[in-house]
Amino acid sequence: MVSFTLKSLILSATLAAATIATLSSAAPAAPIHGGKASSDPCGRLGVKKGRNIKYKDVAACYQAIPIDRHLAATTISTVHDLFRDYYVFTDSALTPQVPAPFASEPVDILKELKTIGRRKYTSDYRFHTDVRHAVDTLRDGHASYDVSCYNNYGFQQNLSLYAPVEHGVQTLRVYRDYANRGYEDCIVDKIDGKPALTHVRAWATQRVSCSHDVNARQNCALARQGYDVKKAAFLDEPGEFSFQSYLPEKGYVDYELRCSNKRPSGPIRLHEEWQVFPQTEIAFKDVKSYVANICLKKEEPKSGPQGLSRPHRRNLAIPINKRDLEEEDILAAAAGTPRRRQEFGDAEKLVSGNATVFYHLKTQPDTGVMVVHTFDAEDTEVNTVLKGLTAFNNRNVTKILVDFQGNGGGLISLSSNLVQMLFPNKQPRDASYEADLRVTKSVQRAAAAGFMTEDGGYNIYNANGYYNLQAAGPASQYKNNDLFSKPVKITRNGRTNLYTQKTALHFDPLSKKILKAVAKFPWTGRRENIRILTDGRCGSACGMASYLWTTTHGVEAYSIGGTKGEDLSMFSFSGASVLTLKDIRDTYKGLNLVSPLEDLAYKNEVRFAWFELYGKNRTTPLEYDAELYRPKHRLDYTSANARSREVMWKEVVAAAWKK
Repeated sequence: MVSFTLKSLILSATLAAATIATLSSAAPAAPIHGGKASSDPCGRLGVKKGRNIKYKDVAACYQAIPIDRHLAATTISTVHDLFRDYYVFTDSALTPQVPAPFASEPVDILKELKTIGRRKYTSDYRFHTDVRHAVDTLRDGHASYDVSCYNNYGFQQNLSLYAPVEHGVQTLRVYRDYANRGYEDCIVDKIDGKPALTHVRAWATQRVSCSHDVNARQNCALARQGYDVKKAAFLDEPGEFSFQSYLPEKGYVDYELRCSNKRPSGPIRLHEEWQVFPQTEIAFKDVKSYVANICLKKEEPKSGPQGLSRPHRRNLAIPINKRDLEEEDILAAAAGTPRRRQEFGDAEKLVSGNATVFYHLKTQPDTGVMVVHTFDAEDTEVNTVLKGLTAFNNRNVTKILVDFQGNGGGLISLSSNLVQMLFPNKQPRDASYEADLRVTKSVQRAAAAGFMTEDGGYNIYNANGYYNLQAAGPASQYKNNDLFSKPVKITRNGRTNLYTQKTALHFDPLSKKILKAVAKFPWTGRRENIRILTDGRCGSACGMASYLWTTTHGVEAYSIGGTKGEDLSMFSFSGASVLTLKDIRDTYKGLNLVSPLEDLAYKNEVRFAWFELYGKNRTTPLEYDAELYRPKHRLDYTSANARSREVMWKEVVAAAWKK
């Protein structure tokens, strides 16, 4: 199989990191402080710092940037052709009626981009915002359009929100009040004059792109907890509604609260302005220097091809004040309060690594919790997993709860290894997926040039890196270019295009040493001893692991959150692998070919899914095969379990094994 897809390709930007990411790669310059007031909108913004920066300052600067029609035309042409020739779900996105738990409209992304291209824009900000929104409507966590020009500032509310169910009734409540006014757990009756929970759900439906499932999108929008490796603890995260990396629609949010702990007991009305925080320290003094320093790419030195490009791991977070920025830290630091961390009384941490943490439940001593918070780690994480499982075995643990909440994906190979550590392969392809790729003339040109090249393992269009499932006998790698030169026609939603024959992602079996070690564990290969916990934010490689465990091995899954009484997916955007515009351009450059896609003038991160997976014996791509996303069990957040993973784990364990 293609080496980078198995070993080095990140399937998705981690969702929590993506909300605060910026794309500027220029070296930080000293910020401009003080100075005379400027009549230039970006000049006025450039001299401000800290809490002096207001929403209106950023809005005025963004809206003052003049549109360059030539650059806009190049941008829309490149993005359109990228999604036409390389995005594997362009046809599937036209699906008119997606079954539950999905709730997304059909999207003709090519038509949407053409429509944007025909508009006579006078605002550069509006043009790029419309392109971003068009891509976001795909509800594909692997697809995005981001330019550094318009995510140079982050915006956060003083209130973060969640939607617990108490006494059978779901309400929107305050999860965290960063201004320390005592509003935590107050019921939010209205937001901007509308019923609060309805308003947030509508916002998530329209603005959040992490899933085809609106209830998973609701979970992405609201506050939750995530594991922080550096702080070695679960920490609060505000959610996408309360922290936005792009300019919100207006400069404030109006809330109407109902608080049992406040006197008088009538409604409390708050007019909350967005708190604004710069995401870089790059200096600018006017519109012209803002565009030059923040927006435009620096011209790269010209040089000959350096061999085929290897898509690489990308960390989109930009350091602020020489430290890693985390969204929950922003207001906590501004308010002078520490970022809140959980302490567990009955869950003892035994082992932790870069992707996994192992807890032993002391009051339920036969049960251990394996938290898998990411797959963005090296394959050597399997050594940590083995150490954790061994620690469980030494504590006489016989049952394991796998907590996948908030896992935005990572390496497919690590995901496959984890699956095999609980369910070792019986057949070579037990942990593999059938797949195909979109084929166009541009793809065939790269495939013809890249077949059997010396660095072919880094070329996604080298057929020798894929398995030929049509050949007689055991599957073997292609010995010719037939995968791309002899595509098949597939009609989806009335649109016929070319795709490769079915090929496969195949993973090497675990080492004999690991297989021997896991064979002695009492849960290995026993579905009744394993449960999965997710909140629908289990994306990409995480979704692939969940799919294999639940569908192939019969493990039962619990999904928590969303809207009471409605379906909630156990995973999201699980059916593909991700590349960027830069990866495609670098591939052609490495093959000494002219890229059919022009580069963009702005610093950018344009991501797309290029490789689609299928469930076993299924004809619908996994990304759109909604039936496979249904969990066995549904749980609601409460004010207790939403604030404590320990409480949540105990509830799931009690329900799963009737304790």
